[in-house]
Amino acid sequence: MELTIATAGSELTPKGSIDLVSRHELVDAGRAVLDEHGALVLNMKGVDFMDSVGVGAVIELAKTASSRGATFALIEPSPPVQRVLAVTGLADAWPLENPTDTV
Repeated sequence: MELTIATAGSELTPKGSIDLVSRHELVDAGRAVLDEHGALVLNMKGVDFMDSVGVGAVIELAKTASSRGATFALIEPSPPVQRVLAVTGLADAWPLENPTDTV
């Protein structure tokens, strides 16, 4: 399983699987975006698999953003991501729309 990550401003769009092998890549990319933009929008439309380690990576990024006073949103969750978020009780944990779209 492989993960590629596209970056456009404060938005990261991972494509593929977020698991033990790829979690560090996602966290590192997310931290870099937070360093540069002070905000992180995680567009999950291209994620076809996410396990508990992937959920942990998302939680880590959300906590990092919060500790820095930055905004964090998870948008366009794919059906597999929606299932994992629902099962873990995190479906309503973060905004599901891009905060820059509502300004």
